[in-house]
Amino acid sequence: MKSQFFKRTLTAAAVAASLTAIAPAMAQQQSSILGEVQAQNVQGLTVTATNPETGFSREIEVSDGKFRFPAMPTGNYELQVKRGTEVVATQNVRVSLGTNATPTITVGDSVETIQVTGARISNVDVTTTNSGLVVGEVEFDKLPVARNLTSVALLAPGTVQGDSGFGNTASFGGASVAENSCYINGLEVTDTRRGLGCGSVPFEFYKEFQVKTGGMSPKYGRSTGGVINAVTKSGTNMWEFAAVSYFEPSGLQEEGEISRGQGGTGNVFRDNSVTETDEYSVSLSASGPIIEDTLFIYALVNPGSRESKYAAVTGGEFAADTRYNVDESTGGDNLFWGAKIDWDINANHRLSYFGYSNERTVERETFQYNPNTGVIGNNIGTTILENGGTAHSLSYTGYWTDDLTVSAMAGELETQYGSQPSNTECSTVIDTRDVADPAVSCGPGGSIGENFDKNTQYRLDIEYYWGDHTIRAGYDYQERDSTNITRPIGGHSWEYATLENGGSVQGDSGVLFTNNSGGPIDYVSDRIFEGGGQFGSELSAYYIEDEWRVTDNVRLNIGLRKDKFEGSGTTDQILYSFDTDWAPRLGASWDVFGTGETKLYATWGEYYLPVPNNTIYRAASGVSDTTTYYYFDSIDPNSGVPQGLDPVNGSAGNSQTVSSVSVVPSKPVFQSQEADPFAREEFIIGFEQSINDDLAFSLRGTYRDVTSALDDYCGIYAYPYCVLINPGEDSSWFKDGYYWDGEQLDESKLPLYDGQPDEGSLTTHPNDTTIQMPEANNEYLAWQTELKYNTDNFRMNFIYTWSRSTGNFEGAVKSDIDQADPGITQDFDFPALMDGAQGYQANDRRHVFKLFGSYDIDENWTVGFNSTLSSGRPLSAFGQGYPDKNPNIYGSYGDTFYIADCDDATGECTYDRVPRGTVGRTPWTFNVDASVAYNFTAGGVDMKASLDVFNVLNTQEPTSLNEHYEVTEGNRNQWYGAAYSWQTPRYVRLGFEARF
Repeated sequence: MKSQFFKRTLTAAAVAASLTAIAPAMAQQQSSILGEVQAQNVQGLTVTATNPETGFSREIEVSDGKFRFPAMPTGNYELQVKRGTEVVATQNVRVSLGTNATPTITVGDSVETIQVTGARISNVDVTTTNSGLVVGEVEFDKLPVARNLTSVALLAPGTVQGDSGFGNTASFGGASVAENSCYINGLEVTDTRRGLGCGSVPFEFYKEFQVKTGGMSPKYGRSTGGVINAVTKSGTNMWEFAAVSYFEPSGLQEEGEISRGQGGTGNVFRDNSVTETDEYSVSLSASGPIIEDTLFIYALVNPGSRESKYAAVTGGEFAADTRYNVDESTGGDNLFWGAKIDWDINANHRLSYFGYSNERTVERETFQYNPNTGVIGNNIGTTILENGGTAHSLSYTGYWTDDLTVSAMAGELETQYGSQPSNTECSTVIDTRDVADPAVSCGPGGSIGENFDKNTQYRLDIEYYWGDHTIRAGYDYQERDSTNITRPIGGHSWEYATLENGGSVQGDSGVLFTNNSGGPIDYVSDRIFEGGGQFGSELSAYYIEDEWRVTDNVRLNIGLRKDKFEGSGTTDQILYSFDTDWAPRLGASWDVFGTGETKLYATWGEYYLPVPNNTIYRAASGVSDTTTYYYFDSIDPNSGVPQGLDPVNGSAGNSQTVSSVSVVPSKPVFQSQEADPFAREEFIIGFEQSINDDLAFSLRGTYRDVTSALDDYCGIYAYPYCVLINPGEDSSWFKDGYYWDGEQLDESKLPLYDGQPDEGSLTTHPNDTTIQMPEANNEYLAWQTELKYNTDNFRMNFIYTWSRSTGNFEGAVKSDIDQADPGITQDFDFPALMDGAQGYQANDRRHVFKLFGSYDIDENWTVGFNSTLSSGRPLSAFGQGYPDKNPNIYGSYGDTFYIADCDDATGECTYDRVPRGTVGRTPWTFNVDASVAYNFTAGGVDMKASLDVFNVLNTQEPTSLNEHYEVTEGNRNQWYGAAYSWQTPRYVRLGFEARF
């Protein structure tokens, strides 16, 4: 068993290296030791770096007083300077994830005098131009932070919490929450389908985290937001076993809030007061040498259980909670397992395996629920939900010479999204009318079908050291395969609505129907969304980078990256293909006084975002999406299904809108000839100053701008498809059976409709006269101030960010209406939807203050704190109509920035334009978390008991509100302004661990 002294020594070194600025790292998340030897005579000196935990050791010759160990696994190292076989100086250093160690070792005049120095960690890293944060597992365990990757990301400057409608996600630098990427041990674990969230492992498995918020090396791509890197623990030469458990009991959780319609005086909209969660998990780990100094393993299993009870809704923004769900996950179907195996073949070659399974099965019981009375009704169905998947990767690092390092990785990630309902007869029913007894379904509703992803990855990285230049180059490839087949439960999805006198519903080629009855009327729509199949994309990239040490004080990073994105639908024909320009990644760092204590730096880069597989699913998987409108006589009280249907325009075909068709288009029909991929440009200028050994100050300015917005235009000139364009530019594409001349379709061409381009039909559509889209605009400007204080027993970070995020679209997703359709949101679908769109974006948090850290009271007691004060986000008021019913301008769906006022007597409607973000903001939010931990030894076993209290003050301000002012044109939404979500109520996490 390790001695307490040795363990405390390693812990101190690890904590000292935590919460630092980040530096370049290999794709496998390794960093370097870049050192200097000071001696009267540096000729004939060598340096040996040895990891005492694993026995790994390398020796390098000193050249001009410098030495360099590239691509080192994270950990503690003992450096020995030798002249021949005699050791003349030693020093201990720690290599952290993405942070280069930069030791300076002084050699005495006499061989008999051995200089022994500690591992001083500089609080200013003058070797890097990256922006972000690195936090180690040891320090993270001292903080009261939820154990997920988003919570780690939110510690970094420039990150804010994403909208709750997308789950637990983060926005980096004004980008949408679907523009980030995540890596574990070099394997990308980002959600393949939509980019929302990441695969994860239990936090006991993690060793260090790196959050990149800007200035990324060209080896990182496919992200226009930020990057989260993590490495897991590895085995050492000493066997160690651990049991770590956490319990979050519902009895120690505060009651949540409720929101009501009609400005807070009406019926209950969302009921968070009935939410209860009991969660328990235990991680059992074993690590050690299979073969001492050569082959190591770290293995972990994580059984756990979770039960959640909460009110739920069918219908989103226009309907109240009508369901009560009980989710339970436990047993063998929820057992996580993971392993990391490292083989040091010799001093120059290492092979590593990493794998895990986080498959999870949730059994959901759904009950009818009346939120106004709190009465839970009958059980209406059971659904088995399958989430998570498996991951495997094999990584290689080879030091072929002192100057040449080669890294490679091959991996595969599989993810499932299964849903197996017991009730497959009862259709979805949504009632948006303001009535005393709204219609409800006899079941949970929803859809059913196959749904899973597979991501196969390969990459090769080469690093060559040549004088003052470190040259890096690489290639990586991903094959993203998806399967999604869906059909509505019960075959239909019904939605009831009220239309005011004079109000209308827009169709594909003009007004579908208008209420001229002299009073309000009720109608029902039936949306049938079905189809799908197998589809996928291939992503590849090359990069090259030169890290040039121009002088002892000036470093330049000069890099280029080139990406290729290609996608195919269910017919295996190419749907889109993009070969990007060479994207520059430039950085400069100046050690102003040559002391390593003052740094000026700047970066400029361009980043491309691939088309998500979700776009292929919606456009080319054979999905048919039609909505048919009916008048009705009555409603079945048991099923909620309408009776006595009567199409609003005589026949179902004439009363229907088409949002997508089952015919799969080819690239010439789907992608405009001029289209460029989604790209974001970034400029950063920063200053860092070491005030003393413990305190550092930094100031950074960031400007980001979307230079090429790729989105789908779904206007009448593209009908019945949508077409990828760069909004605001002239665009050319081939026709397929549907020819619109500005007033009508040419019916003689309809027999040509087959998904293939009609011969000779390439047509240029001038933006000014046909497409009529504004130029896409998305800008982010921020200033960030940070103070870092770090001693042996006290660590603290203070961050203040002033930022402004403006534009006429958010990015890959649309937070103000919770539309999780990356790449194909309703933005730019029709010109009418963009009229009034310019304004402050949903992720605009003007002021954000962060203060977090920990204090070791003594060897046994530690306290931690984490607090955030954030200003609110902008609010809008969306309408459901538009003054101009011209089909060239306004299509069959979408939220507009116009509110209709329809006169009941005359049936005439007037419209008020309400631009984006002009109706106020959500309240400021303040959150304080606190923790205390006690370390002790019992029976020779090292133990720790911990208590974390989240949201100590139990502040529950709303974090998102209903921004839909209208349900239908002229019909006010009774739920407008009601809260969707609030700050999480106060809750407690109890922890206990034992290590031996």
